Order: sequence, then C-alpha cells, then structure tokens
Amino acid sequence: MKRKTARLIFGIIAGIVMILIANWNLENSPETSPESASTPTPTSTSTPVIVTKVTSSTIATNAQVIRVVDGDTLVAKLDAEPNHEVKVRFLGINTPETVDPRRPVECFGKEASNFAKSLLNNQRIFLEADPEADEIDKYGRLLRNIYLADGTDVNAEMVAKGYAYAYVSFPQNNERKALLRKLESEAKENLRGLWNPETCPQ
Repeated sequence: MKRKTARLIFGIIAGIVMILIANWNLENSPETSPESASTPTPTSTSTPVIVTKVTSSTIATNAQVIRVVDGDTLVAKLDAEPNHEVKVRFLGINTPETVDPRRPVECFGKEASNFAKSLLNNQRIFLEADPEADEIDKYGRLLRNIYLADGTDVNAEMVAKGYAYAYVSFPQNNERKALLRKLESEAKENLRGLWNPETCPQ
C-alpha cells in the first residue's frame, strides 16, 4: 500500500513538473515573446518608405554608378545588363544646368553637380521605377528614384539640401510629388543652397 501511494505521489509531482516546464518554454519562446512580437525585421525586398533616409539598415542594390554627369543625371551599369551602360535621369527633380551646350552654366549648377558626385561616385545604388511615371524621357534616359545602399534617398536629398528643384509637372506618384514639394518648400524657408539670395539672387 505504501509503495502504491509513493508511486502515485511521485507521478503527480512528475506531472506538475512537466506542466511547469512546458509553460516556461511557451512563455519564453521567440515566437511569443513581447519583444520579438513588437520589433519588425527589416528586409531588402520591402518597399522603402520615401524619406531622405529610408532605413537605418542596408538595402539591396541593382546597379553600379560609372560616372555622374551633372546634378540630376548619371551613367550606370545595371546588374541585369552588366555589359551595357545606361543614362539615368533622377525622377522628380531638376538641378541648375552645367553641361547643356545650348545654355550657359546656371547659378549653383557646379555645386549641385559636385554634391551629386560626392554622394554617388563609385557607389552601388538601387534604381527604383515609378509605375505612374514614364519609363524613359525623350532623350532615352531611364527615369528613376535613386537610393544608396545605406538607404539614402538621393533624389529627396538633393532637394532637401537646396541643390535641386522639385520637378513634378510630369506623371509621377502623387505621394512622391507631395514629398518633393514639401522638401523644396522647407529648403526655401531655410534659404538652403540655390534658395539663398546671397548665393543665387532671385
């Protein structure tokens, strides 16, 4: 009788221990812990949020910059076509002219070109097409939003720092247009770059 009672008690204790262990594992598993549930993991395939710096982590790239032509145009090699160079026009922005033989060099054009070169020379980039915009312009240049591997939105950065105008009279995503207009307005208010009357008299 005593042996049966001892076995029964031992079985009950063992069952309680197993239940406690199972509950502890459930509460501390990565799938259900509050920290993991509230912290999304960034991925390179997600659509970048359009701000001057889209993410604090690196993003996937799809092209290599060969050279920067001026403040809003570059030459690149696409990963999909590594033996072919393409001209890329920054979508939604316009910088003062420096290389058009039909026009004189415009105020702050060289500065805009140099700033673009400082951002883009020898860099890996992500070229993003806008489904609402044209694929190419009348000169055969790809029209693209351009991001550095660290997430910097180059088009937006050029406008925000006063090196470029928002150029939104052509088809383009409406939210993108609104962002570029806002950045231009802020650059104007703060007299940045080409908006500074001491740099370029209006």
